[in-house]
Amino acid sequence: METVFDMKKANFEALYKDLQPRLYAFCRKFIHDPETARDLVQDAFVKLWEDIDVSIIHTSIAAYLRKTVQNLCLLHIRDRQIHQHFEDYAAYRLTEAELDFYSPENGAYSSIFVRDMEDIVEKCIERLSPQSRRVFTMSRHDNMSYAEIAAELGISIRTVENLIYRSLTVLRVALKDYLPIILLAKSIINGIN
Repeated sequence: METVFDMKKANFEALYKDLQPRLYAFCRKFIHDPETARDLVQDAFVKLWEDIDVSIIHTSIAAYLRKTVQNLCLLHIRDRQIHQHFEDYAAYRLTEAELDFYSPENGAYSSIFVRDMEDIVEKCIERLSPQSRRVFTMSRHDNMSYAEIAAELGISIRTVENLIYRSLTVLRVALKDYLPIILLAKSIINGIN
């Protein structure tokens, strides 16, 4: 005996087989990473499956899914831009602080302070997983782009972004006690100049 769920599942599977290739092609116009595009299309179908009993679809299911994929693409692009902006800003601030403390007018104390920070950074990098450590090193020390890292390691750009984000989070937590000191020292130095 076939249940309503069985019929719903069979219809959904047929719908998936019919629409997934077109939605994937549509998604790839905006999302260049194939794995991310597949994930976003999959997310659209999951959303449809979860909401199918409560959603009122005023258009065709194909149009509904296309709009869902479009919205997911826009969200992904926006999140990636925000994420990249945050990473760029954090890297800029760390570099700026490092350069300020390496300047000769800051004296021996800043050199000790910088060595302490470098030790913390090295220990944090050593504690990262081997893949995170390798990706972080390729990005920050070898100045490779996310796309170059992904190509060399055979992983998606999204995976590279996630690994860098996690690595920077570990560093931010480890260096949180140093931020007030960096800001105070910078304001004192700026006040003297």
